[in-house]
Amino acid sequence: MAFAYDRLTEITYVAAAAGTVFTNPAAQTTYIRLIVIHNTNATAETVDLWNVPDNAGAVGTASDANKFWQESVAADATTMIEFPVPGLVLESENDTIQAKTTTGSKVTIQIFGGKE
Repeated sequence: MAFAYDRLTEITYVAAAAGTVFTNPAAQTTYIRLIVIHNTNATAETVDLWNVPDNAGAVGTASDANKFWQESVAADATTMIEFPVPGLVLESENDTIQAKTTTGSKVTIQIFGGKE
């Protein structure tokens, strides 16, 4: 399969509990290069992100061991997280990026990168 940069996810809301926002499909390596987070709330929101490896082929659980980002995002602000080449690499089926925020359905997320 050829390498191609792409929008990996549509814009979606982040929940108040850790949940999957991207799942790596079978037979694909994904290179996450940019995560765009926007807070639509009138108050700041704390956003947490995890790079969760698969658990024996199933989706794994977010934990402190795989958390890679936590930040307070100001009201009506956008934060962009860029990863240098090759990016954040997801190699196995059901490797996931998971997210949570203080108040569900107030923060949006979209992920861009490459896949092969």
